[in-house]
Amino acid sequence: LKWGDLFNSRQKLALISFCDIIRNVYKNRDKFEYDKEFAKSLVSYLSLGINRMSDYMSNLCVYDNTQERTVHVFGRQALPMVWDYSELNPLCEAVGSWESMYNRRIKLSLEHLNFSSLILKSLQTVVTQASATSLPYPDSYFDAVFTDPPYYDNVNYAELSDFFYVWLKRSVGDLYPELFATPLVPKSQEIVANPIRHGNYENAKRFFEENLKKSFQEIHRVLKPEGIAVIIYAHKSTAGWETLINSLLDCGLVVTASWPIDTEMKVRLNAKETASLASSVYLVARKVKRLPIGYLNEVKDEIRKHLQNRLKRLWQEGVSGSDFFVAGIGSAIEVFGKYEQIMDYEGNIIRADKLLEFIREVVTDYAVREILHNGVAGEISPLTRFYILYRFVFKEAKTEFDEARKLASSCGFEIAKYFNRNFIKKEKEFIRVLGPQDRELESIDTEGNAELIDVLHKCLNFWSLGKNDEIVKVLNSSGYGQKEVFYKVAQAISECLPLESKEKRWLDGFLSGKSRYINGIKKETELKQGRLI
Repeated sequence: LKWGDLFNSRQKLALISFCDIIRNVYKNRDKFEYDKEFAKSLVSYLSLGINRMSDYMSNLCVYDNTQERTVHVFGRQALPMVWDYSELNPLCEAVGSWESMYNRRIKLSLEHLNFSSLILKSLQTVVTQASATSLPYPDSYFDAVFTDPPYYDNVNYAELSDFFYVWLKRSVGDLYPELFATPLVPKSQEIVANPIRHGNYENAKRFFEENLKKSFQEIHRVLKPEGIAVIIYAHKSTAGWETLINSLLDCGLVVTASWPIDTEMKVRLNAKETASLASSVYLVARKVKRLPIGYLNEVKDEIRKHLQNRLKRLWQEGVSGSDFFVAGIGSAIEVFGKYEQIMDYEGNIIRADKLLEFIREVVTDYAVREILHNGVAGEISPLTRFYILYRFVFKEAKTEFDEARKLASSCGFEIAKYFNRNFIKKEKEFIRVLGPQDRELESIDTEGNAELIDVLHKCLNFWSLGKNDEIVKVLNSSGYGQKEVFYKVAQAISECLPLESKEKRWLDGFLSGKSRYINGIKKETELKQGRLI
């Protein structure tokens, strides 16, 4: 399979023709009275338009019948398989055509750059391509460094870049020989954890960690003593955070502030089935003199006190779900990042994994108390606590097994022991927590010392069937019917779910009959007592 196989004959002919026209503009620059550098700049911008157009002119494009238009290839960071494809006319006025690319991409960009140059007349911009692990600048050179590092094993950008590289090389490759010397994008030094490229998972993990650490050391080296580094991070996996934190601790940069900022598109494709983040965490780091050693128990106390204030502010600002936990981690780095080493009283060096376990417990406890409005957090079981938090963090989406396992651990139980409970399901490397609408009524056990969440799910199933008498029987026999904690948990779960959720609709409908159920339980109890007399 070659990259050319992703385009049919018409598409290839059209794109090659556009590339030839661009090359001829540069070759005939004297005819147009363009000087060499102006002509180079002009065709570079034009080539970007053609390059972007290739995203709409591939046999991987699909048709969006809601807007009646061709949808580009990269709806997410992967090359999708499609059953059939939509083909665009590049000479029309539709999105993806040359006219669209010129007006929306090239023209608007140039107008913006022209406006910016009027404001920043005295500044000159220099763009350099270099390795993040070996920057071609002297020590203490920059006032500020901004970077958005790769997110562990999330996206292999080099492979995806080949899709565009092959067209850029064809259009302007001869003008930038230093950038297009290789047949495809160089990949061996890309800082991502790619098991295929490095032989196995452990080698890939080691490569990523070592090179991310080298990159941060280079940032530390080229940053002025009074300068700042801003590191953007939006990966929710604990493994990714462990690597980032350890790399920061080892390079000498001290995180002095962290801010969650909404950056991600909520309607993007991978946000629909997985618990994707809506925010990125901006870590502000400085070359501050660090304290030599922090002892674990004392650092934990510092983190707990610091997080109580930060989490309160995050909650008030409406940060929720996965973003709340990630922002909590970012805030905690402000505390333990100021120590060169953290040790327990036995002399063991504590790394990020142990600290993240503790941070997760603190954030979990805070979130549960806030979700339940501080009233009954201490009265619920670990399983019910986990269910509430899962809905708060992941909603109804699936998540990676390790993330669910660690969330369960912060709630005080092992998730693997609950796979036979009929609603915590393992699907390959993912975990999905089923709602009441996905559970068979007969399989929900509410006999004996029943779990609150099982009783709630059974009641919700009966509510959907209109069997109010059965709801009263379950509530009465389980003992939860007259406990306020039961209804607070139901309300809390409802508040965690989106408006379109069926589980939320069931919960809200069930809660509207609360007084009827309580009165029914009282009548049933009175009848039973009368029979006993």
